[in-house]
Amino acid sequence: MENRMRSVKILEELLGYFLHHGIEKLDISFFSDEKTLEITVRGTTTTPPEDLPHLTKLLNEPRKPEYEEYYWSLLGATGKRQEFQLLGALVDEGDATFQENLLSIHVKRSY
Repeated sequence: MENRMRSVKILEELLGYFLHHGIEKLDISFFSDEKTLEITVRGTTTTPPEDLPHLTKLLNEPRKPEYEEYYWSLLGATGKRQEFQLLGALVDEGDATFQENLLSIHVKRSY
């Protein structure tokens, strides 16, 4: 799968996380070239999602190159927002923070 489509799937999953938690006004920072992908999504909410620490842990799981093609095919396939375990295996690092009513998620992947 080409890198551009992988970037779109990652962004869709991040947007789905925010929408799942009722955060609908978002700011997105997106950078992609032939070597790197960086995405940051921010949104305002009064309370942090309860699963935020778990999300941070998943986003920092080691990449699993041997399973990537299979995971890419599963990402977004169910229509449910439970694919973060897969997403964490497809990015190199990620961070999810909540400060002063601002939820921010940043992911990075090298191609």
